[in-house]
Amino acid sequence: MTAPCRAAVHGKRTGNARQEHRDDRCIPGRSLGRDAHDHSGAYARHMRRSAALILLVMLAGAGCSSGHAPSSAKPSAKAASSAASPSAVPAATGSCPASVTPRPLPAWARAGFHPPTQPMPYVVGTRGNIVAILWADHDPLHTPPLTGRSNKILWVSKLVADGRPLWIRATLDGTGQTVTREVASGPGPSIIDLPAAGCWSFGLSWSGHQDHLKLRYVAN
Repeated sequence: MTAPCRAAVHGKRTGNARQEHRDDRCIPGRSLGRDAHDHSGAYARHMRRSAALILLVMLAGAGCSSGHAPSSAKPSAKAASSAASPSAVPAATGSCPASVTPRPLPAWARAGFHPPTQPMPYVVGTRGNIVAILWADHDPLHTPPLTGRSNKILWVSKLVADGRPLWIRATLDGTGQTVTREVASGPGPSIIDLPAAGCWSFGLSWSGHQDHLKLRYVAN
């Protein structure tokens, strides 16, 4: 706190007149003016320092964000390879070829075959849950059946079968002709005769499972 001061007056008499000289160094107005000037200067310096500090922080933040910009996500190699990997089981084709190329059966369908990897002509269901094993690689199925050769099909299920029948709903492509056949003991050996030549679409159901495939019957 500044001590109060008084304006000092000094004087001398010259003749009849007194001359006075006022020492106004302690005049409050002038002291307050210097204090106000000092405070305003300090405030300005403080603001300049604060502005400089804020600018430095903003520049540093911009540098960090640009240095750690997120890169676009890429699928993992594992995910990309599993999506591109084809099924190990051949899928049924949309057509009915006259010839079925013999090849090793799927591992789950080889029981009773010796050697297990011997090539066999077969067609796999579109869902991969059943195979129809044939006994000739060219024109294996005929209508009417050939003399001395049956339309034998061995059905093997990949899924558990509980002994209920295998039901076949066969539809001749390009027509509305549909017939139903039953393999009483479920997937296994069967003889399936159909009434006309052409490509037949087989809807298969057994033990709560379903699948679909196509087989060609040729005219005899």
